Amino acid sequence: MSILLGIPVAVVLVAAYFVYDRRYHGKNATGLHPTNEVFRDPTTGKRMRVHENPSTGAREYISDDE
Repeated sequence: MSILLGIPVAVVLVAAYFVYDRRYHGKNATGLHPTNEVFRDPTTGKRMRVHENPSTGAREYISDDE
């Protein structure tokens, strides 16, 4: 009986993780150029560099550690 209760609970927990995972995962946009702005992401500890599209002003944060 307990295994039948455990399966729905596990499914809910996995679904909740993906729904509530609000960390920034970045995008791979084109036209971005690296800037001199660098910081350490407090969540992952990775060194991040700001990339900017000069024509639109769009900014993305991409890991320098990869």
